[in-house]
Amino acid sequence: MKKVDISISGKTYSINCPEEEVDKLNAASDYVNDFIQNLHQQAPKLSHENLLVLCCLNLYEKIHTQENLDKSSAMDNKQTEELLDKIINDANSML
Repeated sequence: MKKVDISISGKTYSINCPEEEVDKLNAASDYVNDFIQNLHQQAPKLSHENLLVLCCLNLYEKIHTQENLDKSSAMDNKQTEELLDKIINDANSML
């Protein structure tokens, strides 16, 4: 584990992180900072706390949407495999 200092919206946080994930943590920090900055530009009068809450809610929505897409894709893949199996079985029965 490595102690990493990251800055989120101007505040520094010390986080213990596996060394092989430090780059991902820094990338996540950059992403969140950019996201908060964009929110702040859209609503400059929001407090720091409200910006963080909106950021969390938006990130949750993105995660939830991606999970739904992943589930849908998995279902599509399963249906495709079942259709291909049926086609192969039908073709084999004709031979």
